[in-house]
Amino acid sequence: MLLGESTVLTCAHVVQAVGGEALTLPECPAGQLVVRFVGLPGMPEAYAGVRPGCWVPPLPDGRGDIALLELSEAFPGVPGAPLVRLGAVRDRVVYTYGFPPPHQHGVWVNDAELAGPAGPGSEWVQLNSKPPGERVRRGFSGAGVIDKATDAVLGMVVTEYTDERLGLAYLIPVETIVRHVPEVARWVGEPPRPPSGPLVVVIGDRDSAVVRDFLTQVRRERRGSRPGRGDRLAAIVDATGKTADEVAENVSAGISTEEVTTVLATNPEDVAVAVAGVDAARAPEEVLTGAVKPLMDKGATVLVQFSGPDSPGVRLARRWESERNARRLDRLALLVEMVEHEEERTRERAAQVGTRAHPAAEVPGHAADLRLRLAALRSAGERIDPGRVRRALTVTERDAEAARRELVRLHADLDAHAARHDELRGRLRGYNAKATDAGFMEDEELAGLYRPAMAALAAVPGNPAAAAELVERYVRAVRHRLAGS
Repeated sequence: MLLGESTVLTCAHVVQAVGGEALTLPECPAGQLVVRFVGLPGMPEAYAGVRPGCWVPPLPDGRGDIALLELSEAFPGVPGAPLVRLGAVRDRVVYTYGFPPPHQHGVWVNDAELAGPAGPGSEWVQLNSKPPGERVRRGFSGAGVIDKATDAVLGMVVTEYTDERLGLAYLIPVETIVRHVPEVARWVGEPPRPPSGPLVVVIGDRDSAVVRDFLTQVRRERRGSRPGRGDRLAAIVDATGKTADEVAENVSAGISTEEVTTVLATNPEDVAVAVAGVDAARAPEEVLTGAVKPLMDKGATVLVQFSGPDSPGVRLARRWESERNARRLDRLALLVEMVEHEEERTRERAAQVGTRAHPAAEVPGHAADLRLRLAALRSAGERIDPGRVRRALTVTERDAEAARRELVRLHADLDAHAARHDELRGRLRGYNAKATDAGFMEDEELAGLYRPAMAALAAVPGNPAAAAELVERYVRAVRHRLAGS
């Protein structure tokens, strides 16, 4: 899997198969370790070597088996795998792509299911392929395992179960990969957003419902858009009496055709279009399918206005709204699982670290509330207006994303404080050993500095800054004694 512009993730045994475990660029000889991009015609091959410190060969019990490769050149235009970190995932439908013999050009496995933790040390997740179709087997190792509902990458294939009748295989989840190779964490994020842009259905008077509130609604709907861009790339088109082609032409006239094409390809969230009077168009449903949906599919935010709830085209627009809500619910469900997992691992880390290294290690508990909100949104069904569901989804997504980021930051902070605490303890003991070896074991002044430093490191709650100062005082005193002797 390509993670960044020049970084590739795969299984160590795949690299070992071509004798590349000890090779680092630029030492990798031609023809030894070559990376080829799949599904991207015209992309050149690239040489690769193992990135230093990122080699975890299979341990005797099968754990590990991870390698991070550095390509000989960067490919900034190629999108990286959207990794997400989960715990013991199960019951998710996934798909993957591999090269089992004799399929030299590759083959898909669709609708495989994650069954739960398995393998050595429960580091893997069991992957069940559905017979009688293609199954995950030899030739898939290192392939990304992709969540069918969200297109997020949950892990990579590591091995197969040799009994072909059962169709069993295993993957290394992202959580395990990061534990073995911490550098991979920089590429772990949130699941991709649905590719199609928001559709806002407005029922009512055109002037009050669209013209006056259009940009306000767009800003409310869109997340993460840069200030000012949406305003500049916004257009309002009156569809009254127009065909689908005429509406599309008016959109292009309202926003520079060249500019909107470029931005839709790079930053579609910066494009917003309102189509008023859809029900008064010559063929309302043709306007929706021929002018509105192409913009949505490319990622633009589109607002459509109808004069009444039973107007022509409303049912189709509402169906699209509900379908997109369903895709967003799938993503939200994965986000909530991620928040639950981040809470669990952060609480475990806080318990390990305790209050000595981090006095304020209280872990926020957002997951339970998010799970309740997700359940309420899922149960809404057709009883609640899709627009209300969409707005609630937007708020809940923001809260889930913020909660995950907060937990990730807290976990990293706990790690940093723990590392600093261990560093200070090791420094204090190391200089104490030097003082003892030099014959200063009975030195009362040094003992008077050592005891409070050790007590500060053991104190609950701790004060890292004060402990660091006491340790440094002791270190300076030992150095002074050693220099004088």
